[in-house]
Amino acid sequence: MQRYDEPLEETMKTKMQMCLSALSLLVLAACGDGSSSGNASRQVVTVESIVTNAAAIQAAAPATVGKSAPGDVAGLLAYVPGTAPTRLVVFCHGLGHTVEASWYPAVVDFADADTAVVTTNYRDNDQLPVLRAAHDTLAATLYAKQRFPSVQTVYLLGVSLGGAVSGTALVEAAHASADGRGLFDYWVDVEGLSNLSEAWAEGTAVVPEFAAYIEEETGGTPVTVPDEYVRRSPALRAQEMASLGLRAAVVVHDLNDGLVVTNQGHEMALALLTAGVPVQVFNVLRVGDGQDPGTTGTGALAGFLGLDDPNNLIRLAGHGSEADYAHPVIRTGFEQLRMMLDGTYDETTPYAEHAVDDG
Repeated sequence: MQRYDEPLEETMKTKMQMCLSALSLLVLAACGDGSSSGNASRQVVTVESIVTNAAAIQAAAPATVGKSAPGDVAGLLAYVPGTAPTRLVVFCHGLGHTVEASWYPAVVDFADADTAVVTTNYRDNDQLPVLRAAHDTLAATLYAKQRFPSVQTVYLLGVSLGGAVSGTALVEAAHASADGRGLFDYWVDVEGLSNLSEAWAEGTAVVPEFAAYIEEETGGTPVTVPDEYVRRSPALRAQEMASLGLRAAVVVHDLNDGLVVTNQGHEMALALLTAGVPVQVFNVLRVGDGQDPGTTGTGALAGFLGLDDPNNLIRLAGHGSEADYAHPVIRTGFEQLRMMLDGTYDETTPYAEHAVDDG
């Protein structure tokens, strides 16, 4: 696989964000302030721009009908210099986001002396590149593991489209690892897309452009290329996840999702349960006062009918933006990942459902 370390051209906004984040970490390290919900040890974290290429992974994986041409993609790698981390966190972003704009604070926050963090953009980042993005994620994961051979445990978190990307990467890892085993031990699926055929049907009925992206990605419709849809539908591949060594998973979804219908989260959770992977489900009910509920299903319907969103009164949680770290869906996903890293997450319970209510 072709890999590079050279710094990338970055936007002025990203440069300023990096400088401010690095400055704040340096100040905190100097002051020795240990109060933090995240990187409590406050070591100075280095964030590198990286470039990876999934050509070798695609060459080893089964051929695909849809788009698959490899190319260089940019990502971020965070770590504490001079350490040998035993844990790696991998983030998968959603549609319309970039790791530089939406994920930089989380990358810094989760990196510490024992934890490296990697995340990558995708080829055709503004479309729906589930399989290509999964291979790009695997390339970034292998890059990080090559940089830090001390890594023993890998944690994977995906949001929205990143749910489909991360879930697909879990299974496609069999073609990327040297021994045909999985690369990931724990998975947090946040408002994730898990059944691509359902998403195509919904898109065909409501947002034809969305359905067209899916057809371009897969090379056809669920009728003409059903295997391509299954390959990109994590809810249909849970048994493979279990056989590749996935130890435990978290599924977080909101009740009033206007982008990824809430049943997709439960489909994923029940598939994991059936496959024997311990899974905990977090149903996010309402947002708090002053909190943006996100993209709501009621809002989409009301907009179609020319009405006000009735959710303005009941404030059910909708699809949260992954750049909104205070949104209860996004926050819950990060909290559960933190518990996994801290060793306080219960991975022995076969199945459990929880309610999260900020209202």
